[in-house]
Amino acid sequence: MTESILCNLKFSLSVTLRPLLPIACLGILGIGTSTATVATTPLSWQQFKDSKDRSSPEILADYSYAGYDHSEQQIPNLSGPLFRVTDYGAIPNDARSSEDAIRKAVSAAEKAGGGVVLFPPGRFLVWTDRSKVEPIRIHSSGIVIRGSGSGKAGTVIRAVHSGYGTGPYKVPKDGKEFAAINYIFSFEAPETPRKVIAVSGEVRRSSCDVPLTSTEGLHPGDHVSIRASSKELTQELLAGLQPDARWKRAVEGLSINEIHKISSIHGTMLTLAEPLLVNLGKNSGATLSKESMIEHDGIEDIAFEGAWRESFVHHRSALDDEGWDAILFNGVADGWVRRCSFFNMNSGVYLRKSTTCSIMEIRFSGNPAHYDVAARSDSSFNLLGLTDEQEGQLHAASTGNRSSGTTVWRWTLLPNQSIDSHGNGPYTTLIDRVDGGTMTHSGGPIVAFPNHLRWMVYWNFLYQGNDKMPVDFWDLNKGGSAKFVKPLFVGLHGKTMTLNEASVLGNESPGTLVSPESLYEAQLELRLGRLPNWVKATQAEWENLKKQELPFPVHPTAASADIIEENFPLNDLLTDVKGLMSKEELGWGVPIDFQVTGQNTATPVMIKNDYVLLRSVLQLMATYATQCPQKNAAPGEGGVTPWIVGKQLDCKVNVTNATITIAVPVQSSTDDQKANHGALEKAMAITPTCRATLTEAQGELTLMIPR
Repeated sequence: MTESILCNLKFSLSVTLRPLLPIACLGILGIGTSTATVATTPLSWQQFKDSKDRSSPEILADYSYAGYDHSEQQIPNLSGPLFRVTDYGAIPNDARSSEDAIRKAVSAAEKAGGGVVLFPPGRFLVWTDRSKVEPIRIHSSGIVIRGSGSGKAGTVIRAVHSGYGTGPYKVPKDGKEFAAINYIFSFEAPETPRKVIAVSGEVRRSSCDVPLTSTEGLHPGDHVSIRASSKELTQELLAGLQPDARWKRAVEGLSINEIHKISSIHGTMLTLAEPLLVNLGKNSGATLSKESMIEHDGIEDIAFEGAWRESFVHHRSALDDEGWDAILFNGVADGWVRRCSFFNMNSGVYLRKSTTCSIMEIRFSGNPAHYDVAARSDSSFNLLGLTDEQEGQLHAASTGNRSSGTTVWRWTLLPNQSIDSHGNGPYTTLIDRVDGGTMTHSGGPIVAFPNHLRWMVYWNFLYQGNDKMPVDFWDLNKGGSAKFVKPLFVGLHGKTMTLNEASVLGNESPGTLVSPESLYEAQLELRLGRLPNWVKATQAEWENLKKQELPFPVHPTAASADIIEENFPLNDLLTDVKGLMSKEELGWGVPIDFQVTGQNTATPVMIKNDYVLLRSVLQLMATYATQCPQKNAAPGEGGVTPWIVGKQLDCKVNVTNATITIAVPVQSSTDDQKANHGALEKAMAITPTCRATLTEAQGELTLMIPR
């Protein structure tokens, strides 16, 4: 049996290929529950099972290769060697940073060739010095960061200051700025020179065989990237649709960058462990290069806590978007994050140039912010699943930047949340047995549209959104709505939803669940001949984990005893707030000045309090006190309509031996105050945690802080 057949193991005998039948998409019946009556087997699944040749773009991709070891084996429970952070100086529940101890434990594990960096129960502080914030970097394979549980009696890693310290807070916009984002744990493969090898012939979608001009330097087990960009490829990824002229990258030509693992080599023929996800013609110009990856790294059984307490505004500042970010996988293969929780974090997990990773059994709670888990930036075959939302990040599971083969599996969204596709060429994504939310709100700049290319499948999706009907995924005249290339809906149920028939590939069995309930599980069982035991075992474990109490308050506005005190000069805090407010984008930026008077102001005025919480309170006060963003009536330079800069906030600060009083004038209109009332509510809610008081009277907000 050849490797190419092994790649597509358990295919049944071929039958005549039947095109997907057009199914009416208007007037879908909503049933409002996730326990709908199971319908007959959908045509798309029958075609997939019956087809030996799956190169036709009308046939489902095989999404079962996503996840650790292609989902064939359970994530390992490593027993050692153990590197206990307490042996390197970390003390749970103390007021000092544990960063040095964690770094020493990681370094020891790397020198030993791998191992488990183990945390006992308790809280461990990181990023305590706002003048020096750096990730804890892992550059080796086989490193597992393990806590003692992500529930109330487990391990909490608490990031005190943001990854930006005290600024600057410029929203990252280019590759260099994105690369500078700090994560608590950053798994990074070393950069090595790439030898580029030309693909010498045609490669069909779903095939694992790739002819090369040379296989010199390549070995089974290596990871490689297959890159291509051509007019024909662009047409296939767009399914023949014409992009809007503003979608610069689609107009200029789309590209792919799939990461694969080499299964075997025969002469100049390479056999991959995963099927190619696109058709590459003889003249595609495709190339292959070896990738440097780290493997079998993981994080498990840890609760991550940040200090994001402000009102989130997308792309307003770097603090909004990336203030407290937990985990980065950059060049990781067969990695995992499991049984973790995230509270008051701007983001949870980001996958960049990573493949066959599993992010599972995750709980998000706290103050809403940017995103939960993102598989982007040339990542392939990753599994994001068994996740529960309690706070409602803007982007839940997210794809983008040429990510491919992503499976989002049994994820629970809040009604106001959306699965996110962030543009710049993601393709072949399965949204499998997800209870939501909606799918109509995706991010990304307009130059990177459409949000998602071909082969996006929603399988048994529970719709709970409130979109304007009908939903059109190719409405070029409607801004703010997701632009998908011919998504396929199978078993779409929940609230009543109407789709524009011309904008989708099909809408099978609307209003009811279909069988198989999970496409990912069914494809995995078909490929292997059985469903691996870990699938049901992990689902059962997940149900038990969800019952465990989290170590954080349920509501982010609840008063909390979680205060990290430090001694700091008042001027440092005021300078930080001035820099933050002046750098805010999208019309939110406003000049702010603090005039300090009172006793002993000739010498530095010191405070002992929670620096980050006080900064959050002052930022929320300033947001409420200033006008909402407004644009000039006429376009400015280059045809771009500039934002109107708000009137300077002149704040008064009075210092006594016992207190510091900060008065902020309310310059916003009544309508603006209503629009920003959430900022004032949050400020009022978290002020008591700082042992301070906040009042509003006579057009002024007054914050009184004990010395």
